[in-house]
Amino acid sequence: MSNLTPIAPQFAASAPTTLVFKEKKGMTWTGDSGKIKSSNGATIFEIAAHKLTMSERRTLMDANGAEIGQLRKKKSPGLHPACYIGTMSDEKKCTVKVKGLMNPTKCDANIYVGDSVVGEATGNWRAKTFTIAMGGNKVAEVKRKTGMTGRMFDADSYYIDVAAGVDQAFISLVVIALDELYHDNTD
Repeated sequence: MSNLTPIAPQFAASAPTTLVFKEKKGMTWTGDSGKIKSSNGATIFEIAAHKLTMSERRTLMDANGAEIGQLRKKKSPGLHPACYIGTMSDEKKCTVKVKGLMNPTKCDANIYVGDSVVGEATGNWRAKTFTIAMGGNKVAEVKRKTGMTGRMFDADSYYIDVAAGVDQAFISLVVIALDELYHDNTD
């Protein structure tokens, strides 16, 4: 396990890869769930939301339905909101923590593995474009669909360009954490 594959090393991208994350919104008892597909439309991951829990837990499953990771909001109050990301056996393995609260359009967050900062996400949440870097190297770029149709109907669809060697499950959970930490507070 390295900082590039902290959740599911078996899902490390073998080459640069584009994932498409489509969040299901609406009036459901379970909250926001969704699917993450390859650029050719094959389901890679599914997200099951458990909104009726205090921490709004999400479970990431592979295409066969096996649980491989989870995310939940940090329950205790603090200056900087955070989400925990982990394996099914270690729910707090990683943390995505907001930084720089002064500009609400910025989506800057530190990424921790254990207690060590190993990366960061920077960008503009309103434009839904940001970069994820680990150890100073860009490992993913995230952008929202563009054009009028994309803005009207797919505001919560993201293209995630993942670098080779990077855990696609981990990057997917980081994107979901950023969506949780910033989206609901800025719309």
